[in-house]
Amino acid sequence: MKRNPPEGQVGRPAGRKRGGESLHDYEERLRELGQFATVQRRAILRYLLRHAEHPTTAQIAASVGRSGAASLATVYNNLALFAKLELLQVVRAPDGELRWDLRTDSHHHLTCRVCGRVVDIEASAAEVVVHDPQLQRSVERAEVWLLGRCAQCA
Repeated sequence: MKRNPPEGQVGRPAGRKRGGESLHDYEERLRELGQFATVQRRAILRYLLRHAEHPTTAQIAASVGRSGAASLATVYNNLALFAKLELLQVVRAPDGELRWDLRTDSHHHLTCRVCGRVVDIEASAAEVVVHDPQLQRSVERAEVWLLGRCAQCA
């Protein structure tokens, strides 16, 4: 039976770290949120689970589209739905490219200037402090994107 999420709650009450979730877990979440786990949605989620490097829409579409599972429009539409349902988040890299991240808890990113990898950084490792009281009241969230070297290239 399909059911809608409780009022005010979309995907879940708090973000989650990546790790331990399986395709089956995401299929169940979709069903709990009143959505179908279509062949196209499963193909996109499978790609995201296998490629933790924060892929771009083009990378996902190239792989999923090549398999014949989904068109570019279908990939875009489903990624937007997943973000709306808070199954993943979209982040804008310093180069302006949108990237998709299954990790939805509060965390930051680092782009390696040597190999180009995008890696997760724990929120406690890099903080943004807002000193202005008026600005504090209006800021909902701070995202930090660091540029440097990943552990493999350091």
